[in-house]
Amino acid sequence: MDWLKGMNKVLDHIENNLTQPILYESLSRIVGCSVYEFSRIFSFIAGMSISEYIRRRRLSQAVFDIQNGNAKIIDIALKYCYESPSTFSRAFKELHGVSPLFARKMSVPLKTYPPISFVLTIKRVNNMDFRIEQHDSFTIMGLSGYSEEDIPWEKTLWGEFLDGGSGPDGSGTFNQAFFNNGNPSFYTAPFWQIGAYDFNSIDGKTPTIIGAEYKGTKPNIENLSFKTIPAATWAVFSIKGETGPVAYSAAWARILTEWLPQSNYIRNEDVPNLDSYPGGTIDDNYVWEIWFPILMK
Repeated sequence: MDWLKGMNKVLDHIENNLTQPILYESLSRIVGCSVYEFSRIFSFIAGMSISEYIRRRRLSQAVFDIQNGNAKIIDIALKYCYESPSTFSRAFKELHGVSPLFARKMSVPLKTYPPISFVLTIKRVNNMDFRIEQHDSFTIMGLSGYSEEDIPWEKTLWGEFLDGGSGPDGSGTFNQAFFNNGNPSFYTAPFWQIGAYDFNSIDGKTPTIIGAEYKGTKPNIENLSFKTIPAATWAVFSIKGETGPVAYSAAWARILTEWLPQSNYIRNEDVPNLDSYPGGTIDDNYVWEIWFPILMK
């Protein structure tokens, strides 16, 4: 599907369902990507998260219900999918600066956030560096959770675990046995510092693991997870410069809206996408990669 049309269909779906539960899985399926990818791209191009956009639209419409009728606040709260009047009142005051009851008075300044739409813009041409790779199945060892927010970055394998800190059990065993002994059993390029993000989410959360490629006997260390990545074909995109949420979202926006529609490939939904970060100083010359699983159309 054309991404511009797809994203505007997402906005239409939201407008038609402001009084109903809105599943992020349903929104991401409209444009054919994972919840994780959709959330990142929406935030990048809209300037706010999808949850914040839905919240603003519901609370904008709630203003008109409050001012143009005699409905009880509890009924309006339930109408716009708030679990209780107190939760609704708190969110309403945070957005509008006044309570729902006070908003019924005349001359009270309030806010409205109209529906947005996405339009085509012409940009200067920037190249996208990519290559096609085939890779056998391999295993990632690391920390897992649902989205990056569930995983403490200071505890990741390339943070405390492998950078002179203690192991996940606090003993330092991990470093001594699997890194500092001069013969690490799991390290194989290119998947050193790596994150894997599943296509299919669970209740709006994306199963995620952050770690390194692992080969050898699994260490008996608490809190480590292992995920097998199946053999697949990948479009590998090299991105030069700083990492972080803004750069990551910008890269994914270009991959899905510019590169994929023009290619002869579709997304392989059975394989997670990968981020790969080599060692070195992160500056304007730093190069990191996104591994995007593909199939021929």
